[in-house]
Amino acid sequence: MNPPRSLRIQSPVLFAAALAVIVSITYSAAVPSSVERLHSNVSWLSDPARQGRLAGTSGAVDSANYIAAQFREIGYDVQFQEFGGNRRNVIARLGAATNVIVAGAHYDGQGTGYPSASDNAAGVAVLLELARDLISAKLPVSLLLIAFDDEEQGLNGSRYFADHPAVPLENVESAIVFDALGRRFLDLKEWTTIVLGTEYSAELASVVRKSGGKDILNIGADLIGPRSDFAPFAARRVPFLLFSDGTYVDYHGKGDTAERIDYMHLADVCKIIGAVIRDIASLKMKPAYRSEPVYSMDESAKMLKLMASVRAEKKDLSLAYRLVFDDLKSRIPMDPSRESIRMATSALLAAATPAHARFFLDVELEPYYDMLKKQSIVTALREESARSGS
Repeated sequence: MNPPRSLRIQSPVLFAAALAVIVSITYSAAVPSSVERLHSNVSWLSDPARQGRLAGTSGAVDSANYIAAQFREIGYDVQFQEFGGNRRNVIARLGAATNVIVAGAHYDGQGTGYPSASDNAAGVAVLLELARDLISAKLPVSLLLIAFDDEEQGLNGSRYFADHPAVPLENVESAIVFDALGRRFLDLKEWTTIVLGTEYSAELASVVRKSGGKDILNIGADLIGPRSDFAPFAARRVPFLLFSDGTYVDYHGKGDTAERIDYMHLADVCKIIGAVIRDIASLKMKPAYRSEPVYSMDESAKMLKLMASVRAEKKDLSLAYRLVFDDLKSRIPMDPSRESIRMATSALLAAATPAHARFFLDVELEPYYDMLKKQSIVTALREESARSGS
């Protein structure tokens, strides 16, 4: 077929260039981009037909089968790890090397009526995208990509895997977990991607410094507690990292929908995690687990900056949080212990997720300020707790 008159270019070089542009445009339209694939996978997993992916339900089983099919299509060896109650981890393996890097995200959700898009369909979508990205990387280690079941009811899938590992845990160089991605923490203007775990491995700390972006908030896992699938690995002294964008107003709520995910950001996080995995794989020595944590030198400064952003942007911030943030602003730089920075984390999480605020207010913040005999803050915290959802 003759090209249109407008493409009848005399110069063969110019004609070849024009043809390359047409082919590129056609190919781009035919092959989904990373952003499109992420959107497609999050949308499928968070669709009401999945019934919120509560562990043990048909929606979770359908999701496990969907994830396994995606892994197989990409080219991974896949197995199910059943652990009772109609629950199963999906384990995808690439490579035959003895040393292994584990990457994982839980696929279960909150149940019917709760899309659970950011937490944690987005993490699973990133896991699938990493599988596609890393299959041609020819890493000198094996990859074990795991979609964990039943995280929401007690980290049961990752605990089972750690108790019954598909490979010896001493061969696992690191476990990289991601949870609650694609939404801005506290719906702030700037992104805050939280990374936990570098305090237990000098090698992983070095990798994150090299590969992490400017939005990384590198903090100790002690500030969050064992609230995600990294915890069973940490308990067995496997070097670990957790990547999370943090919580938001409808965390664990009906508003955690696919439409609220920022897929361009999700693709960026996927690139960062992929770079981290490549860099870990290329280390000359296997990462070691420190006997004592060494916290990031800029941890306090970044936490103070985050609190300042909340104070500046959240004009409707309640009196309790204003008083706490103002007090901790002066207390953190003077406190050699971890208590004040831990209270800052609790206050930020309470402010970010009103439906879960009462735990942080009643169990952590009020006793702390009661001990300090800050009665005005205690009173404000009690009033805020009375207004909270649960």
